[in-house]
Amino acid sequence: MKKNGIVTKKKPSGRAAVRKDSLQKLIALPYKIELLPLSKEDGSGFLAMVPLLKGCQSDGSTPDEAIHNLREAQKAWFASALKNDDPIPLPGQI
Repeated sequence: MKKNGIVTKKKPSGRAAVRKDSLQKLIALPYKIELLPLSKEDGSGFLAMVPLLKGCQSDGSTPDEAIHNLREAQKAWFASALKNDDPIPLPGQI
């Protein structure tokens, strides 16, 4: 099964299994990342998010930590979308 140029394969149950190479291809795409400082009231540190991927965000004590955590959140976001056959917006699409 091919979706957004990303290949998944059907399990006997009929659900798509997430292929590791599909996740790596998605992670490698140039998604815009927003990095914002958090106020003391919000726990300080930094918030990183991918605006195109609804709900895909993470935080960290430093900008690098927030981005590293965001990469893990992106992997989980993509895996969930592929598993549930949800649409995945690609960079450059509106």
